[in-house]
Amino acid sequence: MTIDPRILEIIVCPQCRGELAVEAESLYCTKCLLAYPIRNGIPVLLIDAAIKRG
Repeated sequence: MTIDPRILEIIVCPQCRGELAVEAESLYCTKCLLAYPIRNGIPVLLIDAAIKRG
């Protein structure tokens, strides 16, 4: 999944304000390790929709 790099520069994890990175069909926080789904090309940055990695 491709997300415009300009978008990645301005969005942050809603849980901890950490940096988000793209991985397969999700965005994951490099700080708290929550993964947020990308649905139809749109990141769903809802804490309730996130999955804890690791």
